[in-house]
Amino acid sequence: MKHMLLIFSHPDDESFSVGGTVARYAKDGWHIRLLVATNGEKGASSLYPGISEKALGLKRQEEVKRAAAVLGIEHVDFLEFPDLGLKDLTPGTLEDPIYASMKTFLPDIVITHDPTGITNHPDHTKVCYAATYAFQKYAAYLSNLQDKEQLTKGRGKLWRQEEYMRTFGDAQSLSKEPKLYYVCLPQRSVNFLLKEKQISEESFGKPWKGVPDKNITTVIDITSTQLIKGKALLCHETQAEEVDQFISFAQNPEVKQECFILRMQGIFEVYMGKTDRFANAL
Repeated sequence: MKHMLLIFSHPDDESFSVGGTVARYAKDGWHIRLLVATNGEKGASSLYPGISEKALGLKRQEEVKRAAAVLGIEHVDFLEFPDLGLKDLTPGTLEDPIYASMKTFLPDIVITHDPTGITNHPDHTKVCYAATYAFQKYAAYLSNLQDKEQLTKGRGKLWRQEEYMRTFGDAQSLSKEPKLYYVCLPQRSVNFLLKEKQISEESFGKPWKGVPDKNITTVIDITSTQLIKGKALLCHETQAEEVDQFISFAQNPEVKQECFILRMQGIFEVYMGKTDRFANAL
């Protein structure tokens, strides 16, 4: 059975960003794990005024464990790096444990933030780049495996190609290599949410910046699992205000679909070509 690894910055990122997709794949029998870089101890919580950062981080750990159980995620790992402090980590500090998790779990699909972090959160951007580096190292590791017995026992894959760039259409036809996806928010959705005043003009001191629609490779219909996504979000009680706003807005595009960019397939960069069309599955 296939393996999926989710790599996010804070408890609740998994539910907001990919909850519906994860629930869909869990129903199909995929083994899914979540790696969380911080405990989210800097996150404000109106329900717990005066709570210490340490206590809030521990509470958010428990919340994400409950949300994971709802979504069908089998295991959650916490790296416990400082919230809002990932950009200050020395090179390798974040990348190494991410790579170690990949090498142990051997995922077929890896999902993380896109480079904008969707909300411009610096932790999201840092995790994106760290996960991308770790994936490149992981893909190279699998590519270089030579021992056939090790390939059989370790679920590894062996391939040899001369090119290091593929169009999306070419990449989709090759299913044996692991894939790295960025979850993202399309520009059209950003424009709509701004118009409906569901998001502010700026986030973390920068204007909201969605992904150009032409760059999106994959759109997952989550109407069949949107209720599960909602239940998972409700597990994040400390973030009740954000969750309530997200769920209560009936026209929220993220309630019905989740969008992705296929960033890499194996050791290859992937780019949308002029004749490519987006996929409806990872």
